[in-house]
Amino acid sequence: MRLQGKRALFVGGATGIGRACAEDFARNGANVAIADINVDGAKELAIELQQHDVKASGIHCDVLQESSITQAVKQAESDMGGIDTVLIFAAMMRTGNVVDFDAELWDTLFATNVRGTFLTAKHTVPALRRAGGGSIITTASLAGLRGAPGMAAYASTKGAVIAFTTTLALELAPDNIRVNSVLPGWIDTPFNNPAIDHMGGAASQAQLVEQIVPLGRQGTPPEVSPMYVFLASDESRYITAKSMMVDGGMAH
Repeated sequence: MRLQGKRALFVGGATGIGRACAEDFARNGANVAIADINVDGAKELAIELQQHDVKASGIHCDVLQESSITQAVKQAESDMGGIDTVLIFAAMMRTGNVVDFDAELWDTLFATNVRGTFLTAKHTVPALRRAGGGSIITTASLAGLRGAPGMAAYASTKGAVIAFTTTLALELAPDNIRVNSVLPGWIDTPFNNPAIDHMGGAASQAQLVEQIVPLGRQGTPPEVSPMYVFLASDESRYITAKSMMVDGGMAH
């Protein structure tokens, strides 16, 4: 029960890594609010998590709409009696060569991945201050440190998230609010389907993973979630402004 009594807001936690983290948090005693554009999925997950004798709620949140974020934060704070942990997963991935990439799609990726992260932080910091401090954990990607053909838009957004996280950590340190980022590598989740398609399909992707990942395989969401648990727990109380890679050794 490493997170006993924590009150965690998940922004984009209905599926994938976010879902695995919400499950892990509830098992470790945290109360959770899952804010997602897929509100039905968020509510279904919340019902499942209540079996761990924690508070869990599903909330609608569209990170492209600032008013939606403010309402989700308000509801989460009310549901849990406060917020001391914020986890940001909401993101999208699209691929394409730079010369062929649609400019409006580029803007949409930045609006979702970067602006959405900024707005979530902006509107949750007051709640964290009211709680006396806490932890913000953003989700970047190994792509934010090392690009790949066809990944210019996505990699650029995640590079921006890394820079934002570091700056925010320095800004909020006096408030006892720690800010760190998790950088997953190849993780087996449908989120990566656009990248897999760009690479020519699952067989080509599997071959590449075997070549470039020292552990020789993709990771799974439950293998990523313990990093978020650690960064939210008091075990990491002296860790901030860090990018924590969960990548099977790719960034060696």
